[in-house]
Amino acid sequence: MARRNTEIHPLKRLNASLIMNALSEMKTATRKQLAERTGLSQPTVNAFVQELEQKGVVRPGSFAVSVGGRRPKCYTLQTDHLRTAVIRVFPRELAYAVLTVDGKVIQRNTWPLTAADSHLEKLQTLSQTLKKQDDDIRIISVGVPSAVGPGGALYSISQIPSMEGVALSYILEEKLGIPVYVENDMNSVALGSIASGIGHDSDIAFVHIGQGVGAGIVMGGRIVRGFSNFAGEIAHLTNVPGVEQCKALEYLLGQAEGLPQKVQLIADIVINIICLLNPPVIAFGGEFTTEEMLRHLRHVCEKHLPIWTIPSFHLMTDESAAYEKGLLILVQDALSGMSFEWAGGSAV
Repeated sequence: MARRNTEIHPLKRLNASLIMNALSEMKTATRKQLAERTGLSQPTVNAFVQELEQKGVVRPGSFAVSVGGRRPKCYTLQTDHLRTAVIRVFPRELAYAVLTVDGKVIQRNTWPLTAADSHLEKLQTLSQTLKKQDDDIRIISVGVPSAVGPGGALYSISQIPSMEGVALSYILEEKLGIPVYVENDMNSVALGSIASGIGHDSDIAFVHIGQGVGAGIVMGGRIVRGFSNFAGEIAHLTNVPGVEQCKALEYLLGQAEGLPQKVQLIADIVINIICLLNPPVIAFGGEFTTEEMLRHLRHVCEKHLPIWTIPSFHLMTDESAAYEKGLLILVQDALSGMSFEWAGGSAV
């Protein structure tokens, strides 16, 4: 989830997003042109453009041709100097990228980790190094293989037990003095999948089947987190006596002999997702997932559910790209919702 509850009024968020999207598409526009493009009233556009200009999100440029009276000023998005660092946390490495808020890659690399390394210390070092190298980084987005509680606190992070209970966003913000978003990895992939055109009308469920098992859900273009940010933790949907519940599904998949047993385990989870949410698309990723598995999975689902209820299945070929894109969208959403005072780096 995001590091803290800084919800912007939905109408304000929508209006700001409409203006920013219009500027992104038009490259440069007057306030009158923005009003015509978005359908918003002129006073509303004027107020938002003024606020975005004060925050450094848009900048005035040249003047348009006058049709009588003073020449109207044109505006463009100020993307080059609004950058973000996107960091993905894995058991054995930190993958990072520095991007402009419109997605232009400045740099991308990985930091390998040894068994003796502290993930928290390495995260602090990496984020401080990136901020020192590029002072235009105004916000950091971190993806983690765990559920995320208030303050960006991590829990149920079985792959990196040393990070259990760590208030990650709070710690990093104290070090950096800029906003830090922390999001579950599966939620990020699901959000990035929508942006990549995989979802249908901004609804999708993403299921990862590998050494770790998890899911991300996006409905109406918004991540479904649940009241305690535990939605999508499908590893807890099954239980084995003597095995920790959070590891039960991974344990069973590891013990399964051959594709049929793995498919049956996954089918039980997918059928539950279909019955509870009925998404139009379920995307699948992870090292255990193949086209052959999805064919067998659909066959099992069709034996238990009406065919017309079964969504399309999609094999995610570039989960990494969707993951990074999802983390970037969180930053773009914060920016379009004007959640931050960009000049000072403090939350509003």
